[in-house]
Amino acid sequence: MAKQQASHAYRNLVVIMIVLFVLAALCAAGWYMLDQARKEQVQQNRELAAEENQKRQEAYTQAKQEADLQNKQNEPAPVQRPQPKGEGWEVLDLSDFPVSSSRQVTATREEMLMGGMVLVNHWHELPSDYSSILTSLTGVHTSENKIQVKNSAVRAFPVVVSALTELLNAAKEQGYEYYNIEEGFRTQETQQSYWDTEAAKYADRLTGDSLEDKVRQNVNKPGTSEYQTGFAFRVDRYKKDDKEFMDNKFQNMEMSDWLLEHSWEYGIIFRFPVQGYPNGTVTDKSYKTGESKKLSIYRYVGKANAAVMHAMDFCMEEYIEYLIAHPHIAVYENGKLKYEIVRTEAYDPYGSATVSVSASASDYTVSTDNMGGIITAMSY
Repeated sequence: MAKQQASHAYRNLVVIMIVLFVLAALCAAGWYMLDQARKEQVQQNRELAAEENQKRQEAYTQAKQEADLQNKQNEPAPVQRPQPKGEGWEVLDLSDFPVSSSRQVTATREEMLMGGMVLVNHWHELPSDYSSILTSLTGVHTSENKIQVKNSAVRAFPVVVSALTELLNAAKEQGYEYYNIEEGFRTQETQQSYWDTEAAKYADRLTGDSLEDKVRQNVNKPGTSEYQTGFAFRVDRYKKDDKEFMDNKFQNMEMSDWLLEHSWEYGIIFRFPVQGYPNGTVTDKSYKTGESKKLSIYRYVGKANAAVMHAMDFCMEEYIEYLIAHPHIAVYENGKLKYEIVRTEAYDPYGSATVSVSASASDYTVSTDNMGGIITAMSY
């Protein structure tokens, strides 16, 4: 009996072990299947995430490309450096571009006062320190410079004498002689005496502004006369013992027309154009110069500045206004660079100035314009 019970217990143990084994196997199989399902789910999630990321990347790339294209379309076109057409005289605005291959040079106040572009008119008096350079004046001698003058009192700056000599020699080659320089530099004292003499004519019936306005019709107020610059001179004609020649008015003669047409080539301009004077080709500039009298006054400004004034039909006032609006210009003749001009603000009106000059320039001048600016003119 006991033996049967032991056998029965053994069988029960075996069954239990088999059941446990089966259960273990089922659990293992279940765990494996769950693990595989989990791995597949993870892989699917990764694939879905990668796909979603790819779509987002493509959408971002497309959006960025569209935005870049839109921005590019909205961007202003890059400014191209203007190029000459290659015909005649051309003035190009280079205000958006610096001077090429520039070097820095320093000009003293005296050098800038002697540069030729000191503006003097009814609204702009000579600078207060201008008298300090009057020792640079020289006589205009007929024998030395072959310039015919009214008398030995006619004076001008050496640079004027040089330019005038070159101009009159060219005129002579074209058959035009007997120009006579009637007047040049005036001192403050001389201009004051002219003013006082004119004022005395009306002092018994006019006073204050009324008197000054009347006097100004014939005489410039001291400090505002071009003659006081040392750069201006009055031109007429003179031929000794030739009554027929002298009976003609200078402005009606071909020699006057030639001078008006060609003086700019030598750095000299007709200073005060009024309608039809000195000949019918001249347009009125009195509203800019403030001078309506018919004056045969020429003025040295330098070849570069004179070339622009001629090409654009500017008086001196208009030219400086143009440079204020277009502070960097280039002047071409038949496509070849002749001059480059830059206007900068004068940070120290009575001191020296450092300016940029192209290393390619063959020569340059630096001048104050008496309007708060410095004009650097380069020649090539």
